[in-house]
Amino acid sequence: MIKLDRHRTSGRSHWQAFVVLGWLTMTIGLFMATVLGQWIRNVGGTQSVTLLAQAVVAALIIIPAVYMIQHRFGAKLKLLPISLNGLLFFLCGFGLPSLMAGVGLFIAESQQWVLITEWHLTAELFAAILGNLVIAVLYEALPEELTLRGLVYSGLRMRLPVIFAYMGQVILFVLVPVTVLALQELTGMTAGGAITVEYVILLLCFGVTLQLWRSLTDSLWASIGFHLAYLGISRFVILPRGDLAVITYTEQEAGTGDLFILFGMVILGTALVLLVVKAGQWVVKKRKRSRKEAN
Repeated sequence: MIKLDRHRTSGRSHWQAFVVLGWLTMTIGLFMATVLGQWIRNVGGTQSVTLLAQAVVAALIIIPAVYMIQHRFGAKLKLLPISLNGLLFFLCGFGLPSLMAGVGLFIAESQQWVLITEWHLTAELFAAILGNLVIAVLYEALPEELTLRGLVYSGLRMRLPVIFAYMGQVILFVLVPVTVLALQELTGMTAGGAITVEYVILLLCFGVTLQLWRSLTDSLWASIGFHLAYLGISRFVILPRGDLAVITYTEQEAGTGDLFILFGMVILGTALVLLVVKAGQWVVKKRKRSRKEAN
């Protein structure tokens, strides 16, 4: 939750501002980035230049706005500490979904659902992955986590029980791309994609998993790590968009890559592990409380 360092009572009374302004900041920043991206494409800009420009614009709009909102309402966000714990949380957030993807690939190949024909571990590939992750940090992971799992969720928790804050944050998370798409259509832009039932389900589960990381660690570093790992696995392992990919594989069973590995193992599998850990924490706390009461 947002820690209020001054005007504590006043800060909590403005929980609606954290929720509304946090969501609007993410939505407007993302929309403005897509406007710039379409303009660059129309004047002949390359895909790489377009993505980098969108990332920079989104970051320059959203990140300063988050801290301006905190300052305006007397709040201080302490979810991105520069510390050893922050690094460990990031590595856990990145490592667990990577492990789940590896386990999923192992299961799929051992069951002959997929056939891996070639591995591509080249310097060009690693450079592409690194560049893509930098853009993902600026365009997706950092802005989304600061606004939605940061301001929005913390604002909701100032007023609502945890379960309703979870639900509210996830719903608002889904509404961001829906609203951006609607704005694109209203302004005559080329829509960036279609909102399907499958996509909404993916966003709901993705949002819950990100929120579990945030709640489990009380930090955004783990959420950012998971966010980046998912995007990297999706774009360079399971659903590569071009010639650069970690592996070349053939599906013997349709849907194994995106449905079983990416959705089932990386998102749902990670969420299940986090729920088990969270339940373990709850049991330990309950036992400690019982012992104190007994004494």
